[in-house]
Amino acid sequence: MRALTDVTSETLRRWRQSKGWDVPRMARELRKAARDSGEDVAAHHGLVKMIPQWERGNRAPRERYRLLYLKVFTDALGGLPHGMDAVDLALRLAEVRSRATSLPGPSQIRALEAAALAKPRQTMTPAEIRALAAEAIAHLHEVVGKLAELSALLGDDEAGEGKP
Repeated sequence: MRALTDVTSETLRRWRQSKGWDVPRMARELRKAARDSGEDVAAHHGLVKMIPQWERGNRAPRERYRLLYLKVFTDALGGLPHGMDAVDLALRLAEVRSRATSLPGPSQIRALEAAALAKPRQTMTPAEIRALAAEAIAHLHEVVGKLAELSALLGDDEAGEGKP
């Protein structure tokens, strides 16, 4: 496991965002982890003020809070795949979700296909363009499938809602 000093303010923010949590939810999760481990932490409203400061880098969380972050995200992810630490996993998940939101949806793909068919290149027939578009759509479906598998492996509730 990476040293706790490697957990940056950016990492804390990405961890929280990778689960889609707002600051009050993060505070509740930290308090729950503290309660489960017998730790004494700040009140909810205090954590709600501290978390943004930690995430902006204005203050560094004490070691007990960094440990609670690790506990929250290790528990929330249902443990970690062999050889992967919580920092790497949370960063990779946040990156995958960020990229997934920029993928075109089915209606955008149909609009691109229609635009391509309206002005076909002289070197490509409409049938070739349709075949290329179908291949691109198939690849996008593969990506969506892999994102759903990743979410399921991580025990993510959003996978059931059809979100990457």
